[in-house]
Amino acid sequence: MKEESDFSFNKISIIGVGLIGGSLGLALKEKKPNFKIVGIDKQEIIEKAIAREAIDEGTVNLEEGIEEADIVIIATPVKTILNILTQINPFLKKGCLVTDTGSTKQQIVQKANKVLSKDVFFIGGHPMAGSEKCGIESANPHLFQDRTYILTPTKKSNLIAIEKIFSLIKMIDANRLILDPLEHDRIVGAVSHLPQIIAVSLINTIGELALRGNNNNYFKAIGEGFKDMTRITSSPYKIWEDICETNQENILKMIQEFRNYLGVIEEKLKNDPSSLKEEFQKASQIRGTL
Repeated sequence: MKEESDFSFNKISIIGVGLIGGSLGLALKEKKPNFKIVGIDKQEIIEKAIAREAIDEGTVNLEEGIEEADIVIIATPVKTILNILTQINPFLKKGCLVTDTGSTKQQIVQKANKVLSKDVFFIGGHPMAGSEKCGIESANPHLFQDRTYILTPTKKSNLIAIEKIFSLIKMIDANRLILDPLEHDRIVGAVSHLPQIIAVSLINTIGELALRGNNNNYFKAIGEGFKDMTRITSSPYKIWEDICETNQENILKMIQEFRNYLGVIEEKLKNDPSSLKEEFQKASQIRGTL
């Protein structure tokens, strides 16, 4: 087996040069400036990405952008990834590695297995990194540093392809985690998608209270803790629309799990507030392990 650093890529194409795609380009160019990185996106985004040196060149033409690419990274919302997988297949060179950065994996992996040619390799990917901000303007070369990068290999992931993606993840200083696509969607439904639903519900609850009482003091009284808990509500709905549609079942299960535990807290608060000490201590201990 080759060492991870032994692999060289002549051309990497990134479809979607926003926060994630742009950050990948910046991170890779910082580590390997001789890489040729081509971006595929709207013209105005391409111009900004070139100005930021996240890519070497770009195009609005999908076929042109992925021609002779060694690796194609699809960094778009989930449902767009599903469409792109079909569109790119005729233009991929033999042996090309295709990966994505989608927040759900089951449907993407199923689509890749179905539509990609047998001489093209695919590995699902999901960097657990991001921001409530979006776009190439917010891209950061260190976005993935010490963050978990989940991979979901499939029957279209041979050993060489896996070694290549390992090499790529090492270059951006991320930590890889291998999961089955089903397990991925279940876990991120709990640790990523549920927090978004909770944050939206929390800030909207306060908004309703303020509106109902015509009392803006609710918002005047907000501290940093509330701001930290609801920061993610600023992230664009387009991303979350796709996530909620493609991971609906898991998110609903996690909402029920949360509702059940909130019921435990409610009962303790109602019947014996002092018993909440155990819950607070347990939460602190778990948080301390992160």
